[in-house]
Amino acid sequence: MKKTFKIIGTIILVLIIALVAFLYFTSKPLPQGEKGIKAEALTDKIQQAINQKAWDSIVAVAFTFKGSHHYLWDKKRNLVQVQWDHKKVIYNNQTLEGVAYENDKKLADTDKTKAIKQANDSFNNDSFWLIAPFKLRDAGTTRSIVMQDNQEALMVTYATGGSTPGDSYLWLVDQNYVPKVWRLWVSIIPVGGLETSWEDWKTFQNNVKIATSHKGLINLKLQNIKIGKSIEAINNGVNPFTEL
Repeated sequence: MKKTFKIIGTIILVLIIALVAFLYFTSKPLPQGEKGIKAEALTDKIQQAINQKAWDSIVAVAFTFKGSHHYLWDKKRNLVQVQWDHKKVIYNNQTLEGVAYENDKKLADTDKTKAIKQANDSFNNDSFWLIAPFKLRDAGTTRSIVMQDNQEALMVTYATGGSTPGDSYLWLVDQNYVPKVWRLWVSIIPVGGLETSWEDWKTFQNNVKIATSHKGLINLKLQNIKIGKSIEAINNGVNPFTEL
């Protein structure tokens, strides 16, 4: 028995050492960029490539993240429906007021508050993998040019917003200025500069372009993506937000 515990302890120690080594040798410092005209010009080109103007006019969005979180979003009124496991939450993502259900039973008070917070944290994370390229000029952002791989890349830092303000994202684009990868310096990941792809771009209503998969340390897929001028138009004629 003692020998078994000793072997387990050794394995755990080796894993810890391997993790520390990985963090040490993989992590990269946040590069310093140059703000100004060049950064704003590159931002313009990215926004034109993905059709930012058309995206801004879209009212309703639906998508599924990693096959388990299902979203319906009225982005003009800041209303979100999130469904996962046996839960459904319908809420305002500015006020965090709404309703929550588990197994079709309406939750009250503390349970409802917890469910709404969980839904909102998931929405902030999951939706960012869908729409981050459309958020380059959100309030509280700064942009700068950084040279990466012998090309100009766009660093975007978020001073406010979402669940983890203060994060930085470095965008590398293809010859058409469509994002192809980003490198991350974010609070929830202890390794700086990890790279994830933006690929499988698809064209939706009004020529809006959205990446539907990402590959890197983890692989992600976004499915059942719909965008439209109303919630009813993308949700079989049903508007769940009348309950709010």
